[in-house]
Amino acid sequence: MHETLVRSRPIVLSASTEAQVYGLFALAMGLTVLGVYGGMQFFTVLFGSGLVWLLVIAEFGIILTSGLWMERSPLNYVLFGIFPFLSGLTITPFIVHVLTGYANGGAILINALLSTMFMGLAACVFARTTTWDLGVMGRALFFALLGLVGFALLQIFIPALRVAQVELLFSGAGVVIFGLFTAYDLQRIQMLGARGLNPFLLALSLYLDIFNLFLYILRFMIALSGDRR
Repeated sequence: MHETLVRSRPIVLSASTEAQVYGLFALAMGLTVLGVYGGMQFFTVLFGSGLVWLLVIAEFGIILTSGLWMERSPLNYVLFGIFPFLSGLTITPFIVHVLTGYANGGAILINALLSTMFMGLAACVFARTTTWDLGVMGRALFFALLGLVGFALLQIFIPALRVAQVELLFSGAGVVIFGLFTAYDLQRIQMLGARGLNPFLLALSLYLDIFNLFLYILRFMIALSGDRR
């Protein structure tokens, strides 16, 4: 859902350096880990009180107003840093569910992290070595993303769509879509000088690619080999 909102904003602003984009991305990943750690430490307070829903609303607020703050320093650094920290907090219940709800939850989590890393590296190599212009995939990927969001909403209301076989197909489609999105955005970053895109937009897009890729890989592995306690 966050990814859809970012994709829907065709912001073309001042150019920056490729190193700045990757620096912002690394900062976002570090803050996500910090958010997960904080969520683990204060799990009862955050999620027992329902405060997590306020954090989710805050995440959406940051995304929806991104066009207003991406060019305003230091506000852009502050809000860009807050978003991945909140993402780390709000993903904590899912991580706890995997670790406590499945006998092989720890192994699934580690394998999902490693798979995300290897897929990210593969996407990077592909984006930098291919002679294809991956920009032609942009529209198709965006509509595929809308399809994922729509199907996820249907899963909430239709229990039959939450069975293991459907979840395996759905999460597998998510892995493919966000794997392609990662390569697409990595090529956009490589061509940053030519496109003139805002580095915060590019870093946030790449962060959401990797974040969602991890989530869908994790869901796929749970559907494939999850051993409920």
